[in-house]
Amino acid sequence: MATMGTTAAVSSVDRDALITGDAVLLDLRTASFATRMLSAVIDGVLQLAVLVGGTIAMVWLTARAELDDGLVIAGVLVMSVLAYVGYPVLCELLLRGRSVGRLVMGTRVVRDDGGPVHVRQSLIRAVMAMLEIWSTSGAIALTCSVIDRRARRVGDLLAGTMVIQERMRDRTPLRVEVPASLQDWVQGADVGRLPVTLMQDVRSFLPRATTINPESRRQLSRDLLRRTLPHVAPAPPPGTDPEEFLTAVLAERSRRDEHRLRRNQERQRELSAEVRAVPFSA
Repeated sequence: MATMGTTAAVSSVDRDALITGDAVLLDLRTASFATRMLSAVIDGVLQLAVLVGGTIAMVWLTARAELDDGLVIAGVLVMSVLAYVGYPVLCELLLRGRSVGRLVMGTRVVRDDGGPVHVRQSLIRAVMAMLEIWSTSGAIALTCSVIDRRARRVGDLLAGTMVIQERMRDRTPLRVEVPASLQDWVQGADVGRLPVTLMQDVRSFLPRATTINPESRRQLSRDLLRRTLPHVAPAPPPGTDPEEFLTAVLAERSRRDEHRLRRNQERQRELSAEVRAVPFSA
């Protein structure tokens, strides 16, 4: 049971990774239900303000003009549609998937493939929100968000959308160093074939390894070791600690990627200088 749980935790990135039509891997972090709830509360207050304010204005205008009561009912219906449907749809279209509440919480609605939402999708989400949020006090939305691994509600599932976390705390990345016992081995090792998602798993595990339960930490490190070994040649020396092996692979892969990036940038600057030096005829 513990092995199954740790394997599921490690492979969560593989399941959530999104590949666009251009074969680009998207690293999208879905917003938690608590964050979505806070943004929904902010938007709900604004929607109620629009509804109450518009209703009071319609009643006041009807009383002043001595109009038929049917016009009051029609006006309240129009204001309800504007508050519950018009507000979220217009916000998502004008603010690129955001609303006032999402701007405050740093979230945004996108399609399942990471693209911007369309009118049809925003309309489906708004209509379903009247059922799963307003009509049931959020009970349906809460249940669905807890069950779904991307914290999507029914409206998101029908519209093919999800809410991602755009604004997060800025964390200074820690530079990983190769353990002294593996420096000679890693210099001649081939570590360039590791999949991107596997590198993300290793990079997310190592910084928080000291905070994990010892048994789960041991299981996670061994599972990552089994997944990494087929992509590394030659194998590390016998008896190598799994975490030291993962640290060495991550550090060396990062160092080589940085070196390749700097070399490409230098080459691009050299080519740019050569192009600018070429005389062009008028």
